[in-house]
Amino acid sequence: MRALLALLLFSSPAFAQNEYLNNNSGHCSSASLEPYVEQRWGENIGTGTSTSGYDDDSTTVGIRLRIQLGTTCTKEFKETLMTNERLKQQFELLKLCARYQNLDLGPQFEDVKRKCSDVKKKPKLPDPTPTKE
Repeated sequence: MRALLALLLFSSPAFAQNEYLNNNSGHCSSASLEPYVEQRWGENIGTGTSTSGYDDDSTTVGIRLRIQLGTTCTKEFKETLMTNERLKQQFELLKLCARYQNLDLGPQFEDVKRKCSDVKKKPKLPDPTPTKE
């Protein structure tokens, strides 16, 4: 029990090692339409000595429009966010292509083969240091 308590006291949250993997776009959302259905069942049995009760059932169907007020999600921020998302995908694709470049991939990996077809290693450049003769 003490070990668990010590672990909880001295632990810290884990974050992605690479900054580009952190997604700090949780505050950016645009207007949304949400359909909903609410159903309530109830029974009213009357008050006092009266037994003149009635069923209080109701169903509501509708569409809810949600718009955030005071958001910091501007057009420029959305463009930057999309650029960052494309970069993340390209970084992950580069890692994937480097890892599986020399493998013979089957037909179920057609997307990987297509995406990685243009990824080639650069030819090694000659050593720029002069040779002593």
